This record gives sequence, structure tokens and C-alpha cells, in this order.
Amino acid sequence: MTDAATPEIEGLNKRDIRKRRSLLAQTTLRLFGKTGAVVGGIWIVITALLAVFAPFLANSRPLIWKVTDPELGSGWTSPVLQSLTPQDALFLAGFFLLLLCLAFYKAGGKLFWVWLAGMCAVFAGSMIFTLIDAHSELLNQINADLVRFQNDGSDDNARALSRSQWSLNWWWVRWGIAGLVAIGLYVLSIAKLRTHLTWLVVAVLLSSGLLGLLLLPSTRITPVALDAAPDHFYREAIAAGQAERAVYPLIPYSPNDNLADQTTINDERVGVRSVLRSPGQHPRTTDIAREMQSQAENIYGIRLYELTDEEGNEIPIPQTVDEAYAAADLLWEAYQENPNYNAARGESRKAEAQSMLERLAEIEPNTRLHLMGTTISGRDLTSRMIHGSRIALYIGFISTSIAVVIGIIIGGVLGYFAGWVDLIGLRLVEIFASIPVIMLLIMIVAFYGRSLVLMMVVIGLTGWVGYAYFVRAEFLKLRKMDYVMAARAAGTPLYLILFKHMLPNGVAPVLVGASFGIAGGIMTEAALSFIGLGLEPSEPSWGQMLDQARQGGFYWWLAIYPGIGIFLTVFAYNLIGEALRDVIDPRTTE
Repeated sequence: MTDAATPEIEGLNKRDIRKRRSLLAQTTLRLFGKTGAVVGGIWIVITALLAVFAPFLANSRPLIWKVTDPELGSGWTSPVLQSLTPQDALFLAGFFLLLLCLAFYKAGGKLFWVWLAGMCAVFAGSMIFTLIDAHSELLNQINADLVRFQNDGSDDNARALSRSQWSLNWWWVRWGIAGLVAIGLYVLSIAKLRTHLTWLVVAVLLSSGLLGLLLLPSTRITPVALDAAPDHFYREAIAAGQAERAVYPLIPYSPNDNLADQTTINDERVGVRSVLRSPGQHPRTTDIAREMQSQAENIYGIRLYELTDEEGNEIPIPQTVDEAYAAADLLWEAYQENPNYNAARGESRKAEAQSMLERLAEIEPNTRLHLMGTTISGRDLTSRMIHGSRIALYIGFISTSIAVVIGIIIGGVLGYFAGWVDLIGLRLVEIFASIPVIMLLIMIVAFYGRSLVLMMVVIGLTGWVGYAYFVRAEFLKLRKMDYVMAARAAGTPLYLILFKHMLPNGVAPVLVGASFGIAGGIMTEAALSFIGLGLEPSEPSWGQMLDQARQGGFYWWLAIYPGIGIFLTVFAYNLIGEALRDVIDPRTTE
């Protein structure tokens, strides 16, 4: 070989190296080269974006408004940003850190692992500080009660509160230490990568800044009056002229806004109850007329259906404002015929009814648009569908993550050691496999009440059996491979053999099973909520909306839209699982 040919061969080798892709990149490209995976991935991305940006898409608080009342402040403010919860900030921080991870992965090198470690640290730290924030209000209340009882001389109550105070203080210390440990492990993981000092400083500062500024409520400047304001506060403030130029989200309703307050007239809230409205604009003219009739009935204490016209026919329900006024006149005449009628009190009630009818008649119809209608309690279904995507992500990913971690550890140990360890461990696996998950969840609800956290933990603690079987089967084959025997002969620690050498080669079935596990977790939550044993009614669960569709009749919009959401989400994860199984299976490799 001549010297002139050497550079050409070296250049060719360099081009070949540049064209090479990692196993992860090859698997991803082959996966999303399949139509099913693309369709499922699009829907999963849509639901993920809805979950991340839910407060900015569906909220009764304006995105931005100009305050004119000195008591509320002055100038332009953003009520949505001021009312973000640690959970909202967690989704936003995780989303942007994930984008940075993908960008750094594309750039290559150790930067990807730096940001991946940063994302994990922010997630862990934010969950810890979220729990601390949830207990801060209770701790403040205990401190206030403790002072009051001590001043009153109630020794027994004071001792009980002192014990509660000590318990909560210890809870703070415990989780505070855990948060510092999480951040410390992040810094150590970056240092272990031996990246450039500049990137080390940038990663630490940015991740710590996100953790402090976004996830700690105490660092956000939030007016107390606005932060604690109910959903109708902002509508009333705008109607009263306390603010102007409000820009609302695409869906101007929060998931728990019952829309009971339609408008404010003469400093009094007057509303048309938005209960079980079909998709479209509301309130309709018939809604206003029926509300006028209902208010008149409450004032006079007489129901319209109890009356009849001159021919003895039942009086129809009012459909227009004029018919509502006529119905109120009939109620007034019937009220006067009461043997216990008092003239002075009767005139007062007539004036009250007339004032109420006039205020209700001033409400402009078709001022609200409910794309998917409202629920039984008058909450906008579109808003609850958007925020319900978070429940689907929670119940799917967290419960599956718990199950996967437990299954990998137990299955790896059983498959690596085999023998009597495998024999005894399989009996444990069989015990957990025989537990009926649905019945266990029903029992948990009966004793401890409805809780999303408990539901995720129970599904995770009982759903690891399949993953353990998969990992055990793979490890039984891999333990006899030459590279594993060489690692053992070289004195490699056990955890490195299991999780660095063997697990990457045996994790393929787990990834496929995890995709189906996410779909199964969503279905389990929807089934429990459908039978009334799932989450609280205030939680925007798709299954809970399905349960409302059959209460007192059948309301098609409460059945179709949540049902489509559940079907598409479960179907998307199943499509991803099927495509991933085909890609990973070496027998289907071209």
C-alpha cells in the first residue's frame, strides 16, 4: 500500500464513522418509520403538550390584563402566571429541560448526560418541595391553634398540637435533607462526567435557578388577593371596571369553574346556572327564561307545574323572556290566593321578584361558547378534557415507572443467580400475580378514600410481575454469555454486571411491555372512575366524566368526548408498543 493511498482510506473511514448512528438512534428511526408508530406518536405528543400548557389553554384567569383599581395593583399583570402551582411549574420546567436534552443529544458528547441529570434532579427536587408546600398551610394552622390553646389554658389540646407540630417539623427536616441530597447527587453526577468546567458551572446554575424560581412558591411575587381569588373574581372585576383589556386563554374556563355567576348587575351577581348544557353557545334565551321562572318560584314558594290555565291545562315552561314575565305574574296571583297571605310582606316579595326578573332579563344570550358542553355541575367539558390529559400522563407513566423499576430489579436478581434464589423468588412473584388489582384498589378507596397518589402506587406495586418475568427470562440466557463470564472473572461488581452489561441487552421486552403497561394504567383509572370509585369529582378525570354521562339519563357529549380521549390515548400507546416490538425483534430486522 502506497503512502498516497493512505489518506484516501483514512478519509473514507472518517466518512463511514460520521454516517454511523448509535443503537438508540437506529431504533428510533426504524420505529418512526412505521405508520402505526407515527400515528400513535402524534397523539401522544398532542396530549403531552395539552398537559404541559393546560393553564395557558384553559383557565378562568386572564393571560394578561390591565388593572385600574389601586387595591388590586396597577398596570399590566398576568393572573395566570401568578396562580401557577408547583405542579404547573414542574411540567413547564420538565418540558423545556427535555428540549435542551434533545438539543444536546443532537450536539453529541457529554452535554446530553449533563442535562439529563439536570432534568432528573429538577423533577426529584420539585416533587419534594411540592410536598413541603402542601404541608406548609397545615403547619401554620397548627401553630395558630397552638398559641390559641396555650392562651386559653387547654393543656390537653396544647400537648396534642405540640406533638403534631413536632411531627410536621420533622417531616420538613426529613424531606429538606432529601431535596439537598437530590441536588448533591446531581452535582456529583456532573463532576463524574468530567465535563468542561464552564459547562459544569452553567448546568448547575441553570438547573438550580429553575428549581428555585419556578418550583418554589415562596420565590414568586403573588398578590394574596388575586392568588386566593375564585374563578368568578376576574369576570366580576372586569364587569365592575376594576380592570380592562383582559386577554383570556383559548378556553376561558378553569376545570372547576362551575360558571354559576353569569354577570354582575348593580353590584350584585346574577347568573344563569350552566348545568348540563350541550355543546354550543350559552346561555340561550330558553336558559334565561327558565332561570327567571326558577327565581320567581323560589321567592313565592310555588312551583309553576302546580298551576293550570283557565282551561285546566298545565302551564308550559317559559321559552322567552316575555313568557317568563307572564309565568311570574301567574305565580304572583297564586301567591295572593294563599289564606296566609300578608299584604305588606307580599308587596315586598313582589318587589324582590320584579327586581330579580329585570336583572336576569338584562343578561345577553349566547355570550359563552362551550365547544363540548358542560358537566352536571356546570363545568366546561373542554377545559376538563385538556386538564384531564395530566391525569392520563400521571397514572400511565408514574405507575408504569414504579412497576418497571421493581420488575427489573427482582427479575434481574432471579435470572442472574437462578438456583434456589430463583425458586424462592418465583413464589413471591406468583403471590403478587394472584392479587386482583381492581379489588385491591376498591379496598384502598374504602379505607383511605380517593387518592391519585395511592392509585398510582398500588398499580405500580402490583403491576411489576410481567416485567420481572421478561427480565428473568433474558437474564437466564445472558448469564452464560462470554462477556458476562469475563466480567465476573475480572471481579466486576455485581451491580455493574447486572445493570451495565446485562440489562442493556435484555431490556427490549421491558420497553415493549411498558408501552402496553401505560395503556393498562389509564384503562384501570378510567374503569374505577366510571364506577364511582376513582378520583374525586373535582379531579378532571376522563373516566369520571364518563360516569357523569349516565347519571339521571344519558348525555351524549359526556360520553363521546371522554370516551374518544381514552380510546385514542390507549390505542396510541398500543400502536407504539406493537411497532416497538417489531423493531426490536431481531427476526424482523431487514
